[in-house]
Parts: sequence; structure tokens; C-alpha cells
Amino acid sequence: MITSSSDASHHASSSQQPLQDKVVVITGASSGIGLETAKQLAGRGAEVVMIVRDPIRGGHARSQVAEVATGKSPVLLGADLAVQADIRRVAQRIRDRYDHIDILINNAGNAFNHRELSPDGIELTWAINQLAPFLLTELLLPLIVRSPAGRIVNLTTNVYSHKLDLDNLQGERKYSWMGAYRISKLGLVLFTTELARRVKGAGVSVVLVSPVGTKTNFGGGGPSGLLGAMFSVMKHTPATKTADQSAQGVVWAATAPELSDNTGVFYMGGKKHSLKGAATNPSLAAEVWKISEQQTGIDPADWSIAAVSAADRPDA
Repeated sequence: MITSSSDASHHASSSQQPLQDKVVVITGASSGIGLETAKQLAGRGAEVVMIVRDPIRGGHARSQVAEVATGKSPVLLGADLAVQADIRRVAQRIRDRYDHIDILINNAGNAFNHRELSPDGIELTWAINQLAPFLLTELLLPLIVRSPAGRIVNLTTNVYSHKLDLDNLQGERKYSWMGAYRISKLGLVLFTTELARRVKGAGVSVVLVSPVGTKTNFGGGGPSGLLGAMFSVMKHTPATKTADQSAQGVVWAATAPELSDNTGVFYMGGKKHSLKGAATNPSLAAEVWKISEQQTGIDPADWSIAAVSAADRPDA
């Protein structure tokens, strides 16, 4: 891996810090960046809760994480993140098991060649890439607030859309797999910046990170034909990182103490990057938040952070 001195110093700042007694929840942990992130965090002593869709692949992945774990054994939980009932179910299992969460990593994502709807009637790309992190974060936020220094890490991409047409949010009028993917990732960026604003002062830091190009099986439902072949070639160019290399940046974003004061910031390659276009619009972020509440059935009056007093936090 070719790493600049700046990147190396960033990653080194937290690479030696032990994570014993830390509880980390990771979505999409059965392969790719999610699995490698789980392995690296478990290797430093964290108790990793792996949320996966496929129990067989998840079992194999858990065995790999268990082999390198230096703390508590990893926990495997099944959930289809396209199904909101599944998200609520897995969140309840986590709430029943833990009294706090130190780190939540919303890693799972996908892209689809054709427009499809989730069981909840939501366009599938938006459902998985935006609404799933939104709902899971909302449901687990009371546990994250109870950590002395809780952190939420949302994985996006540097090619998120710079425009957002609210009348075509789910590809109702025009759909392409890349367009839907970029829009969903812009939605995630806007959700993250609004979340950072809302949790300010609650002892929780919120970080956006892009793993850049990675050699993984991401986009299995993505483009076919010539476009699919080009996408496959792009993932295997010399400049493309392995999942293990990209996971290092995610682990740094999840654990580096120096990021605690930079909540809502976007990082790529260990460096801070400015948001572009619609991602800088706070009014749009608030609107996307409102839409996400409506699509997930969240009552604004019951928003989790409002229900958690400062007295509930260990450092209060």
C-alpha cells in the first residue's frame, strides 16, 4: 500500500490504542471492507457485533474475526437492512444485550441495475444506503450516548451526487443504477451532517468516510453488459485498494481521538475533504431528515436524543 506521510501519521495516531471493553456494531460485516474492519477492531480487543444478511456467509466471517480477536468473541446478528422490521428487530436484540455502544459503523450498501422496491415499498438503493443507517442509528442512539465518547461512522463515496431532486428521490421519473447510488450517498451525507448538528453537546462524534476505490464484491446487483464489465475492470486497476487497506481508513475514522472535535466532517484517505454542492445545504439536510422520518415511521417527538438526558452518560 502506498501511503503518504500525512496518511501514515493519521493512521498511526490510533493504531496502537487498545480497544478492550469497547463495543462496536458494524453492518455489512460478512465480506469486504466490513469484514476487514471487524477483524482489525477485534484484533485490538473490541467486542464486535457483526450485522449480516446471509447467515452462512456471516458464520464464515465470524470465524475469521474470532481467530484474530484479542478480546471478547464477536457476536453475529442477522438482518436484511432493506426490511425495516428486521432493522427494528436487530436493534432490539442489541439493546437487550448491551447497556452502551462505543462505535456504530454503518458500512452496508449496494447498487441495483434495475429499479426495485423493498418490502416496505421504498426504492431499494435508497432503502439500504440511506434509510437503513438512519433507522438503525436512531434506534441505537441512546446506547451510543451512554458511551464516554460514542462515535458514529457512516461510509459514503467521494462521487456522491452534488444535486438532489426531491421529486425523483426514489427514481420515480428517471432511474439509473449509478444515479440512484449517488443520490442515496448524498442522502447519507446530508443525514450525517444533520445528525452531527442534532447531537452536538451529547458527547457523540459523527464522522463521514469514503474508502475510495476498493477491490470487493460490492455492487453485485449493479450494472450488467458493457457498463458492468467496465465497472469490474475499474475495481481491479493498480490504483484500487484491497478491502484490508480501505478498512484501515475506516478503523482510523472510528477510533482516532483527534476526530472527536470534528464532528460531521468528511474524510477520505486520512484527510479532511470539503463537502460539495447540495451536501453543503443545511435546509436540504433538514428536509432529507424529515423525509427519512416519514419513510421509517419515526415520530419527531420521540427522537432518541431528546429522550436521553446528560445524566445518563458516564462522563456527566
